[in-house]
Amino acid sequence: MSWLDISVWINEQKSHVENSYIDNVYIYSKNLAILKLRKGGEIRPHYLVIEPGKRISLSDSKIDIDHSKNLTSLWRSHIRDCKIASVDQYDRERIVVMKIVCGDKEKRLIIELLPRGTIVLTDPDYNVVIALEYRKMKDRVIAPKSKYVFPPKQWQDDIEITKVLEGIRRSDEKKQNIVSYIIKTFGFPPEVVEAGAFLCEKGMNKNESIEDIIKCVIDNIKNIVDQVTKRPAPCIVYANNIPLGFYPFIPPQFTVGNTYKVETSQSFNDVINKFFAYGIEDLVKNSRIKPIIDRIEKLKHTLQDMESTLKTYENKKDLISKIVSAIEENYPEIENLHQCAQTVVKQYGWEHISRCSNRIAGYDQSKGLYYIDIGGIRIELNVRKSLVLIYNEYRKMLSDVSEGIERTVAEMKRIEEEIKRLSEETSVEEKSVRLSISRRREWFEKFHWTITPSGFLILGGRDASQNIYLIKKLLRDDDIVMHADIHGGSTVIIKTDNRQVDEETLREAAVLAASYSKAWKLGLHTINVFWVLGSQVSLSPPSGEYLPRGGFMVYGKKNFIDNVELRIAIGMEVSETSEDQCVARIIVGSEATVSKKGIWYMVLQPGDLKIEEIIEKLATELKKNGLDVIVKSIDLDELKAKIPGRSKIVKMVVNENAREVLKKCLEHLT
Repeated sequence: MSWLDISVWINEQKSHVENSYIDNVYIYSKNLAILKLRKGGEIRPHYLVIEPGKRISLSDSKIDIDHSKNLTSLWRSHIRDCKIASVDQYDRERIVVMKIVCGDKEKRLIIELLPRGTIVLTDPDYNVVIALEYRKMKDRVIAPKSKYVFPPKQWQDDIEITKVLEGIRRSDEKKQNIVSYIIKTFGFPPEVVEAGAFLCEKGMNKNESIEDIIKCVIDNIKNIVDQVTKRPAPCIVYANNIPLGFYPFIPPQFTVGNTYKVETSQSFNDVINKFFAYGIEDLVKNSRIKPIIDRIEKLKHTLQDMESTLKTYENKKDLISKIVSAIEENYPEIENLHQCAQTVVKQYGWEHISRCSNRIAGYDQSKGLYYIDIGGIRIELNVRKSLVLIYNEYRKMLSDVSEGIERTVAEMKRIEEEIKRLSEETSVEEKSVRLSISRRREWFEKFHWTITPSGFLILGGRDASQNIYLIKKLLRDDDIVMHADIHGGSTVIIKTDNRQVDEETLREAAVLAASYSKAWKLGLHTINVFWVLGSQVSLSPPSGEYLPRGGFMVYGKKNFIDNVELRIAIGMEVSETSEDQCVARIIVGSEATVSKKGIWYMVLQPGDLKIEEIIEKLATELKKNGLDVIVKSIDLDELKAKIPGRSKIVKMVVNENAREVLKKCLEHLT
């Protein structure tokens, strides 16, 4: 990120980060740290992703990899449960300074996003407490109890025509080096200076003086920075479908011809997350898949050893089989020879054993063995044993070797199947990582929500704070407000956009209001739900009266929908976006609505099963239907938030085309 990127990001995300509490800390390495942030009124936490030297951004999803226990424990002891009081940029540099308050103590969290940057925690006087990486550099030292010194400025002066002209002439630079000189001397992001120069090339003729060229470039740079600061236009630029860079404005040099593709977004934070998702995806894959790959490699080495063992067994079996056959085919001759050998050795000694036959090829007196050759096969005989016993021993050896081969072949087959299973598991992990990393949440997904077949967005508060937020910030006079006729429950609003609301939409909203109310925990089967217009609702009680937390006043007539059944469907929708991408997300609503959208869904009613038991049964059903990728990619925190409480599973359905839809989805993400 450039200093301009950081400035734009802070302006955009400052309100989300400030006044948040550091709920947890995850240090993965000196190159990656994540702070889990919680803020009052927000049911879902945010994750502040920090990659020193690269980026800072907010994410809705936790990165599912193993963190460094020692580093994580150290940082948690210093900043966990601290409040982020302010977030600022240091002096047009690639440095973010956060003031955090831990109890009655104030600290500074300094995030260096310049090359070889790190994260440093200091006291209010900038004495180093801890750092992600301790360093001794030419111009400063980062070590415990030392004074933190900011890195030298990357720029020295404000940009002016005379300074640029003087510098270029002094260094005998040529016209085409104006860009590099401005970048190096005045610290402007390369893409900004290049954009300024590009606009000048388009708008000026070749006879312009160097002064005019410099003035044009400087004016364009200032205009771009001013425009970006006031009205950012976040985008990612692709070349051959490979992300080239991310920018808070659309660089004009990338809009000419068909070489580049520019993908715009409303949020610069989203652009940052998407650009760096490729690196995070590799990181997650490495964490989750590397142990499996290591296991596969170990099994392959074992398989190679067993192949060598099998070959040894087979060679041994071949030799023993030939020995057994030779004994069987020449038994009378060998028996006479053996009886002779036994007699000669006993009466005359080993040196006379060759008298018995010219087939005798040698002997080992110490072991009582001698050797004969029959048809090129050497047979070992023991003068202390009968030929029958020797023959039976060879047969036993043949049987043992055959059993060894069978065991080895069976074990090799088991290992091959295990390698195949682990390879399939690797594929599942890769796909699930890709699916979860690419998942981008809409703003309304922090609430209970559904979109009806007629296109109405329905929102419901997950707690009292969200109930208040919906009414205070999002409710319009023509919207509809719903609530179960019981104390304690989700405030549900239908965003009408001045349209007439159909009966199906009213019923859909009533399902959410009934299901996410206290009635579910009480085990009721039905409950009445009332609705009113937004203009009838107020958060201000009459004089002398008190509103309970999350409550609201209703003026005028209430409209009731009687006997709304507490029966909710939860499923997963897989759909393409306008960006030719694929989104897989949990959806809720009536069975009629969810069954049309979901590749799988389950229908719940109040019951006795714990939330964890429901999720376990769902995972088993999905795996049985070949949807392991979905099981591994589901955000469990999100799914848990959708289940109203202890429940009974009425039905669980996996659509026949689920695997095909998922396959097409993953092809979009490749």
